[in-house]
Amino acid sequence: MNGTILYRSTYGATEQYARWLAEETGFPAMPLREVKKDQLRSAGCVIIGCPIHAGRPTAVGWIRKHWPLLAARPVILFTTSGAPPELPALKEGFAASLPENIRSRIEYYPLGGRMIMSELKPVHRLLMRIGQMVEKDPDAKAGMVLDIDNVDRTGIAPILDRVRSLEQSSNEQA
Repeated sequence: MNGTILYRSTYGATEQYARWLAEETGFPAMPLREVKKDQLRSAGCVIIGCPIHAGRPTAVGWIRKHWPLLAARPVILFTTSGAPPELPALKEGFAASLPENIRSRIEYYPLGGRMIMSELKPVHRLLMRIGQMVEKDPDAKAGMVLDIDNVDRTGIAPILDRVRSLEQSSNEQA
């Protein structure tokens, strides 16, 4: 089975996961903005990676716009953020970001991300400070300004398992 890995990365964590996935799958990895429609049409599987901003995956607008080209193939979405991947709010943000007819056809995998406060753009630092002001949980509030680096290659294992499963199904149908 062939596929493609598309990503939007602000500070490098999402791109790192995309590169690791490319190494393991043999699929090409490229920034979301560089993909051509023909590449989407010919892909057997599309893996999309993006960061979370304000609780939502940043690629949802792109996914909605390109859904007619994506709908006929398996779509896997992974996101990166400073939040722990098992945090329910990540899945809730994904669910709130896309209509059910699209969301139900996408397999979603939140992954650990990276947030180094000194490297954040001023607007992102400001958003973190605003988020900290509205956060009610004192532990969460304190954690919102700490450096985090939870980028871990082992996080891609469930995605690789799913790709292998899709490849096996594709081979059985051939």
